[in-house]
Amino acid sequence: MVLPLVHTTHYNPEYFPEPSKFLPDRFLDSYEPKVDRYAWRPFERGPRTCMGQELAMEDMRVVLLFTVRWFDFEPIITNKAEKPRASFSDWDTKIGDMAFQVTKFTAAPRGPVPMKVRLRGR
Repeated sequence: MVLPLVHTTHYNPEYFPEPSKFLPDRFLDSYEPKVDRYAWRPFERGPRTCMGQELAMEDMRVVLLFTVRWFDFEPIITNKAEKPRASFSDWDTKIGDMAFQVTKFTAAPRGPVPMKVRLRGR
């Protein structure tokens, strides 16, 4: 069985400076240095691209827009590590076990992702 691990490019310093740091701002348009748009590959590219990718992305944008307009989200983080448990990332010192995915057919969260959700403005 051959399993291409495309998400390993997400830890390549050539594409993501300081790949082991938790820097979600790196995906903002204003962030420097720019991340190549083909470096982050949640759907894959080329001849094996997902046929429903465009529809899925549009649907996701609409749902996210309406959700974030009405609600505030705050993650409940209970198990931050004192020092990084993995050599390739310090994310677990910021967000605990949520930093580590489980690889099945696709990557998935290791467990539940608890959140506090409030109506915006309350």
